[in-house]
Amino acid sequence: MVKPSLALTLFLLSFGVLAAPAENAIPDRVTLAKRAICTPASLGDTQQDDTPAIAAAINSCGNGGTIVIPAGKTYSIRTMLDFTGCVNCDFQLEGTLKSSTDTTYWSTVPAIVYFNKISGAKFRSLTGTGLIDGNGQAAYDRWAIESFARPTVIYVVGGMALTFTGFTIKNAPNAFVGQKGEAQKITYASITMTAASKSTNLPKNTDGYDIGESTYTTIKDVIVNNQDDCVAFKSGCNYVTVDGITCGGTNHGLSVGSLGKDNADSVKNVYVTRATMINCGKAVGIKLYPGGSAHGTSAVSNVTWDGVDVQGCDYGAQIQSCYASDASYCASNPSLATLSGIYFKNFKGTTNSKRAPAVANLDCTASMTCDLHFTSWAVKSPSGATVNYCANIDGSPGITCTSGASG
Repeated sequence: MVKPSLALTLFLLSFGVLAAPAENAIPDRVTLAKRAICTPASLGDTQQDDTPAIAAAINSCGNGGTIVIPAGKTYSIRTMLDFTGCVNCDFQLEGTLKSSTDTTYWSTVPAIVYFNKISGAKFRSLTGTGLIDGNGQAAYDRWAIESFARPTVIYVVGGMALTFTGFTIKNAPNAFVGQKGEAQKITYASITMTAASKSTNLPKNTDGYDIGESTYTTIKDVIVNNQDDCVAFKSGCNYVTVDGITCGGTNHGLSVGSLGKDNADSVKNVYVTRATMINCGKAVGIKLYPGGSAHGTSAVSNVTWDGVDVQGCDYGAQIQSCYASDASYCASNPSLATLSGIYFKNFKGTTNSKRAPAVANLDCTASMTCDLHFTSWAVKSPSGATVNYCANIDGSPGITCTSGASG
């Protein structure tokens, strides 16, 4: 084969004639466009708002770019940080986002950090130094006097393919994370959440994760130390996996519900594994409102807790069919809920003495479907005794039941 001269080769290449590389030639390198990087400037004054600067950075670099909050810097968040404009953006939180204490303003917005129909975003700390400070003390103190609206720290409404990893949230004024609006494929991993008060007014309603209408949510290797539900599987959640969680504080554990307060609610396809539950009201459970015209009928299906270590909780497991209601009302209006395919596997540990010798309280009504299954249930009271209070469970649940369930 006669090779063309260099001049001819360049001529032919200019017209695209030699599109294929010559034999044994090295292919052309592909040039990748660099991601735009924005680092917003902090004003360095907690009385001024850094949210506009961060929003401007999202507007400039949000379309496939990177926004960096550098380590050692604190940004004052006095108005809601809205991620509108972030499309496949990478928000790297290495410093601190600190909320203001203006409870009047915060009562008018849903979130401190808001993801409304955002897709493909990463919100993460690469170094582990990233912090969102909810600065909730003012909310705790005001709540002790009056009820008022408070924001969720991170609120996801709709959208898909979002990941939140590697940072800390402290002192949420309300829930830490909320999710609803048919969000899809959301991941939370390696996140630590803590709430503590400096006064006698304890944090209130500081749910760790409120997972509402959504599909394919993953929560992995997280820590929650709070005063309400550690994870609440709320109506409309479907395909949720929790793999590696430690729940502490005075929280309510890993809870399905509450369900049926106003509507016909449903939760399905939940799998929890590698859970350590410390000093919780219950390690795991389901909360159901009663029947009657004021409430809806709920359905819970294919829920599994597998591998739960109970350390000083009131109960290892609890089913409540008269949640937040008067016993006489519940007697006249029993729950009509359907619980099907509910599995409790590989539980171990010791409860506290508050409900001893009871370690489980499973209160279904005669009008319910109550399909519960226990395998390798090894939860004990401090004395070593094991009493499982049960009512109206369909078939054999796999544990020895004692009458006397309530709630």
